[in-house]
Amino acid sequence: MNKIIVITGPTASGKTSLAVDLAKIYNGEIICVDSRTIYKGLDIGTAKPYIDKPYKNRNLRGCGGFGPVYEIDGVIHYGLDICDPKVRYSVAEFQQLAYKIIKDIIKRGKIPFLIGGTGFYIDAITKGYKFRVSSKSESKKIRKKIEKLSDKEIESRIEKVDPDTLKKYKNNRRRLIRALEVYELHKKPISKYQKQKPPYEFLYLVIDWPRKELYQRIDKWVDQRIKMGMIEEIKGLLKKGISHQRLQELGLEYRYISNYLQNPSFLNLKSEILNLKFKIHAFARRQLTWFRKNKQIHWLKAGRDLKLKAEELISGFLNKK
Repeated sequence: MNKIIVITGPTASGKTSLAVDLAKIYNGEIICVDSRTIYKGLDIGTAKPYIDKPYKNRNLRGCGGFGPVYEIDGVIHYGLDICDPKVRYSVAEFQQLAYKIIKDIIKRGKIPFLIGGTGFYIDAITKGYKFRVSSKSESKKIRKKIEKLSDKEIESRIEKVDPDTLKKYKNNRRRLIRALEVYELHKKPISKYQKQKPPYEFLYLVIDWPRKELYQRIDKWVDQRIKMGMIEEIKGLLKKGISHQRLQELGLEYRYISNYLQNPSFLNLKSEILNLKFKIHAFARRQLTWFRKNKQIHWLKAGRDLKLKAEELISGFLNKK
């Protein structure tokens, strides 16, 4: 049928649990579209779907080059634990992997569900961004030079060559490094890449919470993950050789817990957790800004009718000829 369901929303909006419920109803399989859940060991900090649920690593078709294939709560999930966090996995690589998975899911008569909150990754798949390929050695050399720059220096350079990306990712060092790397490699802003729409129809659903309630959910979400062992998870990453610099690049939870671990004290922990909550509030606002640019999106008000409304839209979309 070449039809794909996209379920997205800001951090802590409940998109994953909604997607699992809907995938069960519509014979779907889920591709997790997130710039950090692709990394092994970044589990509690990224709230991977399996952290609080039993799962099986199915290794379907010997993974078929798809990476690990997990069955979580009775639904197949792709796009998780693809590579080591020491390795930088690009959006271009993820896009090509996602297209292979989508093709396979449709071939088997099932419905692909794209789930995640990373707007750029979702757009790369649904809008068909065309990425120019560079040698890994060349890319690594340029990235190393950029990583030595301060945040101010990086922002100053991006402002001159790609102001649109700076607006979207202000204070997001990892994204800005990537944008500057792309420009240095190809002399073309990452925001201006040519698009070639893939041969699929997409239904976009976004879960929309009142702002105050969303912030409360985020704060509770952070507290829960601290209790689940997020600090211990990040200590474990350091023991495995993931540097504090790399943790900073991975952003949000990894950055602020890294700050605390470099200066551990009770007061500093409280301060960094508070900073983390405020930064995730700001990140959620940027996510919503990104989603609003897509005029095809259906906004679903959070509440008891959320799932029912989603079912109505999906049924209408799948039955439309």
